[in-house]
Parts: sequence; structure tokens; C-alpha cells
Amino acid sequence: MTFSPQIPHWGDANNKFSEKLYKYHSWLLETGIKNGLISNKDSQFVWDEFIIHSLYFGKIINELDQTFDSVYDLGTGGGIPGIPVAITNPKNQFILVDISESRVFELQRLKNILNLNNVEIMQKDARSVISNNNLYISRCYISSKDALESIKKNKNTVYIVSSSGEKIEHNKNMFHVKQENFTINSTDIRHIDVITVR
Repeated sequence: MTFSPQIPHWGDANNKFSEKLYKYHSWLLETGIKNGLISNKDSQFVWDEFIIHSLYFGKIINELDQTFDSVYDLGTGGGIPGIPVAITNPKNQFILVDISESRVFELQRLKNILNLNNVEIMQKDARSVISNNNLYISRCYISSKDALESIKKNKNTVYIVSSSGEKIEHNKNMFHVKQENFTINSTDIRHIDVITVR
């Protein structure tokens, strides 16, 4: 299969960050796979599922009416979605949280390689950093259903999480849930839920 990196049409502004995105893509294929931060996948899969999927998180963040001091990537693993979103949103502060010492070590090295001054790497249990008035993103760490349970006491909190696209039962007085659908590589549909605690 030929590697064909594409950035969605709305992502034209992201083209100026393409060098860092390609560098991160290479890092995932080399260091990420070698050190178990991601499973062994081909180059196109890594680009589509990890880079492009992450850029949709950034698109949603940019469309929010609220502003936040920091964006927390919970259970970041190999920096997904936090690193691509931080690369393309240099004015926002990102805190990538993971409990694994080895992942945190590799991400700290990556932060230095990419010269990401807007990124902090934190070794903690991701659930321990959830509090009021913050924005959280997660690709695989937690399901939308579990996120509803985890953040229900945290007012003015927004959680953006990958989902299966299934309808979520929730208390409409407590939460606002918006489900976003988007296309990867022109044919595959992916889903992201945007959950706001009222």
C-alpha cells in the first residue's frame, strides 16, 4: 500500500504545521511502535487513525464557545490526540496525562524533539486531574458513558472523546452531548462525542 498523507480540506491552516506532523508520524512508526506506545500498524493507518483523527479534536476545540486555560489529554499513551492538536494549536496549553513512567519518559523526549513549548507531560492517574472549568480530550482512555459518570460533579467541564457513534443515554439537565461524525481517507466514518457538564 502506498502512503498518501492527506489533510482534510478544512485543515488548510494546518499545512504550515505539516513538517512537525510528518516528524511525529515518523516518531510513532519508529519509537512509538518499538517502545509499545502504539501497536504495529502500517504508515497509512498511523497517519489516518492517529494524525488525522486527532486533527478533528483540534477542529472541535477551535469551534467551542468557551476558552480554557489548558487542555488535558487523558490517558495519552503515544500522545494521541494531544500531540497533533498541540502542534496545530500553538497558542493553547496542553497537558498530556499518562500513568506509565515509560510513556511519560518517551513523550518528554518527543516534546523536546518537536520543540513543543505549549505541552506539559504529567505522570498521574488521569482520573485524578479532572476538576471544574477544564477541557479534556481522549481518544481511547475512557468511553463516553464512563466520561459522563466521571465528570458529572465538575461544572463547566467539557470532555471530547472518541466514540462508537451509539446514542448515549444521559440526564439532559446535567449534560449537553453533541455527537460529531467525520470522514477519514474519504470513506471511513469516525465519531467524536462532545460532552459538556451544565
